[in-house]
Amino acid sequence: MGLAALLIAALLGYCGIRLWLPSDRAPSPWTPVLHASLGIGLGIGCTSCLYFLLLVSGAANLSVIAGCELVALCAAGVLVLRRRTASAPGGSPPSFSWNWLTALGLAAMLALFLAGFASTSDLNPQGGWDGFAIWNLRARFLTHTETWNYAVTALPVGTHMEYPLLLSSAIARGWIYAGSLSPIVPIATAFVFAVALVMLLVSALTLVRGASLGLLAGVVLLANPSFMTQAASQYADVPLAFFFLAALALVVLSGDSARPARCLSLAGVFAGFAAWTKNEGTLLLVALAAALFVSAWCSAGWRSAVRQSGLFLLGALPGLLLLLWFKVALAPPDPLAGQIAVNLGQKLANAGRWFQVAGGFLKQAWELYIFPGPPLALLAVTCGLLRLRPRNSRSLAPLLAVLIVLAGYFAIFLVTRDDLAWLFATALDRLYMHLWPALVLAVFLLLRRPEDFAIPSIPAKHKKAR
Repeated sequence: MGLAALLIAALLGYCGIRLWLPSDRAPSPWTPVLHASLGIGLGIGCTSCLYFLLLVSGAANLSVIAGCELVALCAAGVLVLRRRTASAPGGSPPSFSWNWLTALGLAAMLALFLAGFASTSDLNPQGGWDGFAIWNLRARFLTHTETWNYAVTALPVGTHMEYPLLLSSAIARGWIYAGSLSPIVPIATAFVFAVALVMLLVSALTLVRGASLGLLAGVVLLANPSFMTQAASQYADVPLAFFFLAALALVVLSGDSARPARCLSLAGVFAGFAAWTKNEGTLLLVALAAALFVSAWCSAGWRSAVRQSGLFLLGALPGLLLLLWFKVALAPPDPLAGQIAVNLGQKLANAGRWFQVAGGFLKQAWELYIFPGPPLALLAVTCGLLRLRPRNSRSLAPLLAVLIVLAGYFAIFLVTRDDLAWLFATALDRLYMHLWPALVLAVFLLLRRPEDFAIPSIPAKHKKAR
């Protein structure tokens, strides 16, 4: 029954995506893949928020939860079927556009990921340290209306009770469906988020730039060993990376849509889920809103920038309101907030600290992503082979958002009171994981397609004429 909770959430989210997104694109076999991947995130996010609100109100029992979700699923399913029946069939279905070499490479990388995930989960079904000491521990408290407030107390120290509760609520909801604290629920949740992230990157890039780039991007994404390790550790960083990537992908897709307002508002919803997943999610939301504003201002003027960023923030409003209520009324104080003002001027004026933070960022990137780890080196080689697109066709908002977030993380390391060596060893690799899928998307949007280098063949009659 724990897996049934994920299935209901995914179906509910898929119906929501089908109803929310405009159907103005030419039919593509990759569109259902995009809808399914986005639907997984939308369904888990919405059902997690609903569960938490029911829990706080004292109504979080299985009959109420399942009743609300099944009624919503039936209503959404009927609307989807009515829309599908009303839409006119459009000719013969298109065929998949495959690049078989990259497709086989992606299949091999997925097989390696599955084997590694299964092996790691079998050896450590409770997840890594933060998996069981923060997210799963708080999920245990959230399984009962009499104990949920222990998930937001100031003690025990080190369990980050001030963190938002999307992931813990989703796991607790799965345990309510299962009727026990089965370890399969957090394992399955982590697995579903990781696979959905890969599906999302490949399908979004395929719809925008073609299958060859989409499949190759999936290979590059999975070439990062930290992706499998952190997913199997049941951390919240991979779900956070999924929500950030979903918001970025929808911003990109809005540029090709006849009704971009729907894509932008849905991007805001996913950014709101990111803010409700971890504290860092708020920075991701602000960075994406700023990047969207700057990009729209440069391309279409300030009126368009205000409109687009306003639609984005409107979609993010429910998640932000839930987060604001949680932070103000429920959660203990954030220790980072009290550290920022302590000796702030001294830290900013200390040139040695700047070099220390920059050195730590570069060292971690070198060790995890360049040598001996291949992902960033592989991405650089891909850039060298495919080269950049013409300047007027590049999409810069995703890359700008990644750079803003990276600058924000650098600033946090600069002003924190915690030991920098400890932070570099325990936290920086997870912060990089938030950005890795988004960076792959941003870079591949700037590159030419492999087919752009193909030599056009000369028809036979033209050869004879010559």
